[in-house]
Amino acid sequence: MDSVTHAVSGVALIMALPRRPATAWAVPLSMTVSSLPDIDVFFHSIPIDSLLLHRGITHALPVLPIYVILCSLLMYPLWRRNTPGAWTFMQTVLFTSLLLLVHIWLDCVTTYGTLAFIPFSDYRVRLNGMYIIDFLLLIPLILACCFAKHRPRIAALAVIWLLLYSGGAVAWRMHLENKWNATLLAEGIIPAKLNVLPDAFSPLYWKVQYEHDGVCFQTSLAWNGLQASPWQQGRSADPDLLARLASEDRTARIWKFFTLFPLQEEHDWEGGREYSFYDWRFGTLVPFIRIRQRDGTDYFRLMARIDENDNLVAVRYISFPGERNLGWQPPVAPKGRGGIRWFIGLDN
Repeated sequence: MDSVTHAVSGVALIMALPRRPATAWAVPLSMTVSSLPDIDVFFHSIPIDSLLLHRGITHALPVLPIYVILCSLLMYPLWRRNTPGAWTFMQTVLFTSLLLLVHIWLDCVTTYGTLAFIPFSDYRVRLNGMYIIDFLLLIPLILACCFAKHRPRIAALAVIWLLLYSGGAVAWRMHLENKWNATLLAEGIIPAKLNVLPDAFSPLYWKVQYEHDGVCFQTSLAWNGLQASPWQQGRSADPDLLARLASEDRTARIWKFFTLFPLQEEHDWEGGREYSFYDWRFGTLVPFIRIRQRDGTDYFRLMARIDENDNLVAVRYISFPGERNLGWQPPVAPKGRGGIRWFIGLDN
């Protein structure tokens, strides 16, 4: 979820309390702590590492107690003795836990997902219910915070809206997925894989994607699940080729682990064949939204060059907007994980 929504959710949570410490720091600190897990965007040194570190260790439930204590110490003005209506430290811990759990939940309901069980599991929790920015969630939260200074019930209603809306979005996605699975089966199509995902301006726009006989198909959906655009199709990524690349190159291994619906393109280059892999999850079918580079290349794209002797000679990863592009790099063999890098979710 976007940083603004995280920050405003923290404001709504503190303002929903009928009794809170009478300090000017209460709202700014709640806003800060509710956004703080996203500090992980500054952790990586190369673009591909962001796929492991963003929504990783700072969002992980196993290390949440440590993170809660640190954030509670940051919120010292809320429990210091000379603050009118001050909380106990344990009350601050409970409130900080709530802020961080709401942050983790909002990230889990998106398509990017969250490594909520690092370092003990690489399982990425993604409930595919909401787009990265959801105005039907964000705008009511902002309005409630503007009018809730002396009316905690308004903020409480905003918090209830946050939980009901995000949970309802996941439930609606499951409904649409079941509906389209039944529709395809009725047409005699047994998809190898099927996803219904929120598109930009969800829940007004969704998209359905499925794979059948090595071909991927996708189309835009209206809010009620009715088809809203012609079918697009592309070649499904070769799983054996992806597995081979992942075994020979660290960047390819991380990309394969992260991808949800990989597709493949290929063409000749002067030394052999060039392969390009991308994920429809990061595109959009909303006609007035553009999520591509100026040259038309998709973000989150993996590219590989294999020479005439069937040797992997170069790999390139195109990250999201704002990330530097390292260009073509020689393959780097994965070495597994250990030590502090294992703890934070990185391999060697």
